Amino acid sequence: MDRTALHLELRNGLEISDELRRHEHALENDGLAARLSALHTLLDDLEREIGQSHVGLVARHLHAGHEVHRLVRELAERRREVPLRLRRRLALLVATGRRIAAGLTEPGARVRSKPVAGILPLARLVPQDVHSVVDYLASTATLASTFVARTKAAKIVGANLASTGGALSKLTDQRLSVVKAIPIEAHEGLDYLWGAVAIASPFVFGYAKKDRLASTIQIAAGVGTILSALFTDYRASKGLTRPHRSHGGPAARRLPHMQKPPSEHDEPDEYRVRMRRVPDVQRPLEGLSSAPTDWHPDADGKTELP
Repeated sequence: MDRTALHLELRNGLEISDELRRHEHALENDGLAARLSALHTLLDDLEREIGQSHVGLVARHLHAGHEVHRLVRELAERRREVPLRLRRRLALLVATGRRIAAGLTEPGARVRSKPVAGILPLARLVPQDVHSVVDYLASTATLASTFVARTKAAKIVGANLASTGGALSKLTDQRLSVVKAIPIEAHEGLDYLWGAVAIASPFVFGYAKKDRLASTIQIAAGVGTILSALFTDYRASKGLTRPHRSHGGPAARRLPHMQKPPSEHDEPDEYRVRMRRVPDVQRPLEGLSSAPTDWHPDADGKTELP
């Protein structure tokens, strides 16, 4: 896994584990909060070490990777204890933790993709390289459909499908690509979209009956792409990722924002009510994926809870 991507995943894990820990403390679920605190502490130690580019991955990181995997497995097993509104965040934390564990225990291996929409792919049976070949074949097939097509619409659709499919395959973070710029999870989502467009286009643009051969080729390419995507073991070469910002803890969601600056007509008490902010403990983590919150110190350096 790429070191920069691993560092960013650690930052994401810190943000989300800290957010969920605050919620579980507020809900008095001390057992789950303790697990989240343990994961947060471990990720914090790792983030400081991995962030030092001159320090290589050492044997301690291998042990830490197994510990991260154990903690996220326990969190996944206790997902029903988390409120419904936070389960997507927990699923994101679990996926992030698994990627971190893989990056620490197998730093030279290709990185397993995170689930798309929490459930896709349905099974990981098709190797990534085989799927990449299927993608290139599907793009070639749609390009061939432009040469056998008799209608202008079929030619245009075939050319567009071929160009977009080929570009997606060449720019994805996978082994059989030219430039590794698109995360593998984004590639998977676009596979479903590309396949759906290929299947629907002959009917939407009205050439399904007029241009049967071109339509059949395009529909077959779309069906093949979607079926392959549903059962591919998606693997990234570098593990490109994006920052996930913290949504803040429970108090951050309850506090009102200051609507206007104070005026000379404001009473002191009224002004202090409008100046209530999230306490210092709820400040976001600073760094690559930090997010703005409603935190702000009062003029005297103290904070108030609502």
